[in-house]
Amino acid sequence: MEAKLREYRALRRRKELIENVKQKLEKAKDKFVDFLLPETNMDRKEDEIVLLEDDSTHIGKSELQLEDTTEGIEESEVPPTEENQETWKYFLVKWSIYSIIWLTLFIYFIKLQFGAVFFVISALVGICLNTRTRPKKKGEISAYSVFNENCESIGGTLNAEQLQKEMMFGFGGVNIL
Repeated sequence: MEAKLREYRALRRRKELIENVKQKLEKAKDKFVDFLLPETNMDRKEDEIVLLEDDSTHIGKSELQLEDTTEGIEESEVPPTEENQETWKYFLVKWSIYSIIWLTLFIYFIKLQFGAVFFVISALVGICLNTRTRPKKKGEISAYSVFNENCESIGGTLNAEQLQKEMMFGFGGVNIL
């Protein structure tokens, strides 16, 4: 009986030791990831921020009219939205790993005296991978004016008026003379 009891206690100690080691490894991994990627509010979306804390149900006339107009809408009219956005933490980890792998390969090819060749080929591969082959999202502004309704300006691009101002008056549009 005592032999079985000793055996049971030894087995229980082993299991506790294994669980302890697993917990310590998990904590160490979490600490390392938190050290590399400190917690920020970057992954917080605007819809997660509480704008109104008053949850009173207040129905106005415009809301009633809106409900009447939405009754005839079918589900097929609403386009499906793509929500495949990755978190900042995942983004940083992924690109850190890519950078480390690329840098390691670059150093290896420098040792082989093929560093310039590797750099040029990796630049060409990067260009090819970053050209989009998927179709344009619904509502996304096209860079080509043929497909851009109302010829809306795309943020960060140079329009004709801005180019003319900069050519005539310099950067910032101020005439110093």
